[in-house]
Amino acid sequence: MKKYSLYFLLVPAFGLLISCGSSNETATNVAAIYELQIVDSVQVNLLSSGLSIADVNDETGELLAIQPSPPVAYVLSPKGEVLKKMDRLTGDPQAVGDYLLSGEFYEDGIALMGFMTVKTYDMDFNLRESMKPDFTHGGMVYMGFNHLFEIKGNDHNRLVAYMGPQTEFSDKNAEYYQDRKIMTLIDPYLAKEQSLATESMDKEIYKPVGKLASDSRFVTSGKAFSFLKPELDVKDNFLYYAFKGDTTMYKVELSSGEIVGKTRIPFDEFILFRGFSMGPVGLKEQRESGPSDKSGSIERVYKLGDFEVIVYSSGMKLSDIEELDRDSPDFRERLMKADPQKHLIIKNGRRMNDELRLPDKVSHFDMADNNGFLWAHQDISKLEEEPDLITFYKLKVVEVK
Repeated sequence: MKKYSLYFLLVPAFGLLISCGSSNETATNVAAIYELQIVDSVQVNLLSSGLSIADVNDETGELLAIQPSPPVAYVLSPKGEVLKKMDRLTGDPQAVGDYLLSGEFYEDGIALMGFMTVKTYDMDFNLRESMKPDFTHGGMVYMGFNHLFEIKGNDHNRLVAYMGPQTEFSDKNAEYYQDRKIMTLIDPYLAKEQSLATESMDKEIYKPVGKLASDSRFVTSGKAFSFLKPELDVKDNFLYYAFKGDTTMYKVELSSGEIVGKTRIPFDEFILFRGFSMGPVGLKEQRESGPSDKSGSIERVYKLGDFEVIVYSSGMKLSDIEELDRDSPDFRERLMKADPQKHLIIKNGRRMNDELRLPDKVSHFDMADNNGFLWAHQDISKLEEEPDLITFYKLKVVEVK
């Protein structure tokens, strides 16, 4: 059995500072300036470790909140009151497993995602369908990310999920970058029919969708990139994604899997990871690599109406890192302060915000709903004492100038 690791933070070596050329235009050169503003908040009275908002019901405004481990799912009222709860133990056949990775309101019920497992329920968390694909991968388990989405269909709706790289090749081989798929389309209706069929329908239930662009640097560079993870969002049956260490955002039509748009991300600056050599040579490079630049990293991609919001850090040159004193007991805190998380508000490929730091009171974002709102966590680091309630903020892109 393969072993899997939990995803926390990976900083690749061999950085390259790049400029985005003409796309690096500042927001002061555009006709209007926008920012993310808090327009509402929801307080939840729960003792929970790592609670996040996974989805918002378009019709009722109810919130689907999840705790990854131990796995617990809640349906909350728009005011934050607990309406439903599922905390089944791992051995329960209706549970999702050791970790609850994502969730989504699906048709008139709920879909929850564990490791290589997706299950659908009614609104009382009674099991409907359990789906476990016949493929696996040697990637990592990603907690706290929105990786499960509902997509509309003519006869019924389906789900699309990021379940890790769906390919038989190792990322140390060139074939990996030609073959690797981005997402997996899941059809719960076919899963229900499979129990009545004489042959497996797994290839119809789980369909890989989206390939790396032929001109992507991951395809053309001839280099190897470990843990190549897309940051993504799905809106109106389109997938929007960018890989963590890339400078291009793509738009994919999920029905065909074809790339229908791409945007050069207008970073202020971004240290690009060059990659390792293919094969055993690359493994040796990774083992023997010493201190290096801290590469830039895309942390989130969101689609909000006509805008895209990208959360990222630019990275740091090694010379600047060394000035922070690696032997200092607060070195990590200094590093995070020197290379903070930033955000871009993008419209038609242009940066629309002049303030890059995250909005005041916000520590990080959870998800973007279908009504143009971004949901975020309260930053409690600046509070004098830890609050009794969990506070989520609701933000919107607004014009300020």
